[in-house]
Formats: sequence, structure tokens, C-alpha cells
Amino acid sequence: MSSGKNGKKVNAKIGGKAIINPGAKLAWTKNLTVESAKKMIDLGQILSWDNGRNAAKVLGVSGCEEVVRYVANRLGDRYADRLASEILLETLYAILKSVESESVMISFLEGLFDSEEFENITKQLVDISLGGEVGESPIEKAVITVAVSLICEIGLNIYKIEDEHPGQIARSKALTEHIATYLLSVSNTNVQTVRICLLRYFSQTEYGKTVKVNYSRIMNRFGHTIYEALFQQLFVKKSEKIASQFLLENLPCGLEDSHRDTQFIVHEMLKQHMFKESERFCLFIHQLGAHLIAISQEGSLCLAAENFSRHLVSLYVVTAELGHRELAKEVLQELHRFGPYGECKNWIRSLETDPSISRLFREIVTEYRKKVVERGKLDASTSQFRKSTRGRKPSITKGDFGFLEQVRVLGEYEVRHTAA
Repeated sequence: MSSGKNGKKVNAKIGGKAIINPGAKLAWTKNLTVESAKKMIDLGQILSWDNGRNAAKVLGVSGCEEVVRYVANRLGDRYADRLASEILLETLYAILKSVESESVMISFLEGLFDSEEFENITKQLVDISLGGEVGESPIEKAVITVAVSLICEIGLNIYKIEDEHPGQIARSKALTEHIATYLLSVSNTNVQTVRICLLRYFSQTEYGKTVKVNYSRIMNRFGHTIYEALFQQLFVKKSEKIASQFLLENLPCGLEDSHRDTQFIVHEMLKQHMFKESERFCLFIHQLGAHLIAISQEGSLCLAAENFSRHLVSLYVVTAELGHRELAKEVLQELHRFGPYGECKNWIRSLETDPSISRLFREIVTEYRKKVVERGKLDASTSQFRKSTRGRKPSITKGDFGFLEQVRVLGEYEVRHTAA
């Protein structure tokens, strides 16, 4: 230890690491280092939300990564003490909210999954974080968003590890059921960021399951509202990349859900935006169709793809009812991409004889089959909306965004309510 200017005591350094000066006053706002942060964590000093941004700025991303991993270690020592755990989690959430870096959350997760007390920590973390009521203040909404996003990542990683290495996590099923129960307990909230997290979580954990108990529950509670927000953002330049990625990753679960209400919601979203944003809608269903075929097994369609083709049949009928010839041709072209699989060809042929469809639109189906499909020109056929028009080539750009950025951007959007 040495004296600086004006005789003030400063922290000495050994091997490049700061050593806390016992005579210096510890605080989250002054002379903050990774080592002093760890010391305050040991002493039970809470990092407030007001000081969180300053701590994140001073420590930087790498410093915050080290600190949250230390919090994970300390949770392993103190999980039996609820008050001590609450203090640690408040500091953790202040850092995660302030730094808004996916790598920082991942660093905590790594520390958590490496802990010998993983199960005890996780149960305590979930109980504390989601055991109370969701408040309406900005800080309370921020806390619940961070907590839910973290807990969703814990659950998703448990599924991933068990899928790759069965039996590696003791009582994994009990843990995921515990997590699901608590996540459902906050599903009545109107906090959009929380809804985004829940939709993503149950879409990924229940995809492929015959019965989607939890997914159906959240769809009943806020399915129409959340999908309306997502589809609106799909047609906003600022958010289209993220909305497109989110829908491609999570809509397949909704498409394969056998629950009638879920399919009604999906159909209404597709129908509504097909007419509101026709050009960009057709670009999106082209992306979605390609994605669904890609995730299907070779030579057959997955259930999500099969149900999507059914929706396309219904959409063609709607375009016929409203006399929209150009849209009808766009939908028909996408529908024929599924023609070689299963019953899709029969569904398409039924459009040629359906008495509820006007003769003009039945003839469009027949003409397309004879002039394009049977002549092997389907692959060469290009959507009018994907051709260059007036020097501009319309497109919905793809993105590769982390889960935190998806939650932040998509959750901030206010749904535009328009008159019917």
C-alpha cells in the first residue's frame, strides 16, 4: 500500500490485480473494480438499480462477466439463506439489466451449471424471482423481464443438455416442471417483454409434443395480442429482421398445435396481414415455407408444414371471396411448393372443383397447374412481389440476433390498434 497525491491512500497492485485497501471505504460508485465488487458481494452490499448503470460502465462487459460468475458461486454457498440469496439476486439483476449483454448472462449461466449446488440454486432463484406479484412500476417491470429471461434460459439449457447428454443433470424433469409452473404463474402479466420470453420458451420446449399443455395456456391468455404485435413488427423496417427471425424460430410450434383456438389465431393473423401488407406478406410466407420444408424430414412434411399448407388453401379461398387475383396467384404459387408431399396435391386439386369458389378463381388454379406445374416450370416461376420493381427489389432481410436483443426490441413495441 502506498500514498498518492495529497497523502490519500490508494490500492496497491500485486501481479496486476488490485488489493483492497482495508482503510478505503467500499462503494459501488467510487473506485470500483472487479475485486472490490466481489468484496461488496461477500459483505452483502446490494448494488442498487440507480448504481447499476455506473457499475456496468466502469467494470465493462468482461468485468461484469467475472462478477456475475462470482455471484453464481456465492449463491451456491448461500442458497439455504433466503435473505442472502435475495441480496445476491438483486445485485445480479441490476448488473444484467444495466449491461444488457448476452455474454454476461451466459457467464452467469456457466457458473450456475458448473455449481455442485445447481438444483438447489435454481429452485431458490426461481422461487425468489417469480414468487411474488408483478408490479406496474418501470423498475418492477424491468426486474421481472430480466428474471423471466434468465429463468427461461436456464430451462432451455437444461433441455439442451439432457437432449445431448441424458442423465447428466439430476432431477432435470422435476426442475423443468418447477420452472414451467412458475413461468405460467406470471403469464397473466401485460408486460410485453415477459410475454415474448414465455412465447419463446414454450414454443421451443413443447415443439414436437403431441399435447402442448403450457403452450396452449399462454395462447389462450395472450396469444392473439402477442402475435398481432409480432406480425406488425414484421412490416416495420426497424424491427423486420428480428421479427422475421423470431417468427421463423417459434411460429412452427403454433402451426403444429392441434388446439383449435391456436389455429384460429394463426389464420386470423395471416389473413389480416395478407391484405394489409400484401407485398411483404408474400415475401414472408415464402421464407416461412422454405423454413418449414427445411425442418421436415426428406420426402414428407412435418406437422407444422402440413398445417401451414392447409392455411394456404384457406387463404386462397379468402382471396377468391374478395376477388384479389394477384394475391391469389401468389398464395397458389407458395401452395404448390408443398404439392409433392402428402395430401397437398389433392387439396390443391380440390380448389379447381370447389363450388364455393367463383369460376374465375377455379380457372386460375387449373391454368396454373397446366401451364406451370405440369410443364415443370414451378422452380423457374418467380413471385411478382420478389421481382425488381421500379429499380427496387423488395425483400425481408434475415437476421441472427441473440435472445436478449429479441426480447428488448420486440417487447418495446406498442401494438397499433386500427379500426376494422
